[in-house]
Amino acid sequence: MTERAYRLLVGISMIIFLFFQWDYAMYLLLAIFLTEATTNWRIPILISKLRFSAHEVKVTEGENKNCTINYEAERMLRWVVFFFIGLGYLTHTAELFWFFPWFVGLMLVLAGVTGICPMVMMLRWAGLK
Repeated sequence: MTERAYRLLVGISMIIFLFFQWDYAMYLLLAIFLTEATTNWRIPILISKLRFSAHEVKVTEGENKNCTINYEAERMLRWVVFFFIGLGYLTHTAELFWFFPWFVGLMLVLAGVTGICPMVMMLRWAGLK
């Protein structure tokens, strides 16, 4: 599984969960993003390691020549998504910040369809690897 397919899958499922107001499913997504952000065990990499043998999987990410911060942009993306979704769901202010989860879900779908994630591009521009 690629990061692109994973973003598309998560974005579509997030929009479905928001549309039907399945709060527990959104809490599950929050837990997944928090786990991926803290441990850096990303689901696409784990699935690739299970599908293929562990020695055949190489994680190839775009190398940032101007990397000043030794932290992966994909991992920071998980923190940003967790923050914006959790802002409404964990603080119980969903009426005030209702557009954050919808915006994040739509952007993940668009990033999955096009293969271009503006947040990762900004994070790499900021100096993350």
